[in-house]
Amino acid sequence: MYKISYIGDGETNEFLFAFPFFQAADIHVSIDDKLLGDDQYAVYPNDEFNGGNVVILNAPGKGAHIDIFRKIALSRVVDYQPTAKIDPEHLNADFNFLLNALLDLRSVDVDLTEWANTHDNIKHFLDYTVNLIEDKLSGGGVLGLYNNLLQVLENALPELINDYGSITDPAPNENRDDYGVL
Repeated sequence: MYKISYIGDGETNEFLFAFPFFQAADIHVSIDDKLLGDDQYAVYPNDEFNGGNVVILNAPGKGAHIDIFRKIALSRVVDYQPTAKIDPEHLNADFNFLLNALLDLRSVDVDLTEWANTHDNIKHFLDYTVNLIEDKLSGGGVLGLYNNLLQVLENALPELINDYGSITDPAPNENRDDYGVL
C-alpha cells in the first residue's frame, strides 16, 4: 500500500504525497486512525498523477498522526464495445488500474512466510513449556514436594495432638479448637 504519514503541528493543513494514483478518489486521509470523509479534505494531483497535495479543511491538532494513503476502488474504468476498435493505451491503462487495485488489496493480506515463522516460534515455545510442566509434574518435583509434606506432617501432628492430650480424649470446653474425639 502506498502511504505517507505526518505528525500534526496544529497549524499546517497542506501535506505533500508522492505515489501514483489514477483519480483523486483513490487518495484517502486518516487522522489518529479515523478515516476522514471526502468533504473534509481536497486532493490536488500533479500533472502525471504520481503525487500532489492534500489540503485538510481543519488543520490537525498538535501531535495528531496523519496518514495519506492510496486505496483504489475495484471498478470498471473503460467499457469496451464489441464492434469498436480497442485502443492499446486504454487497454494498458485498464490493466494497470486493475493490477494496482489488486496490489492495494494484497497489501493488507498477511505475509504467509512471516506468519509461518511466528507460528513456528510460538509452537516451539508452547511445546517447550508443556514439556517443562510435564517434567515437573512427573515424579521429580511434585513427588518430592508430596514426600516433604508427609514428613513434616508426620513429625508435626503428633506434637500438636500431644499438646492438647490424647486424640481419644474429649476436648475441654475452653479448648474448642482442640482436635477432640476424631
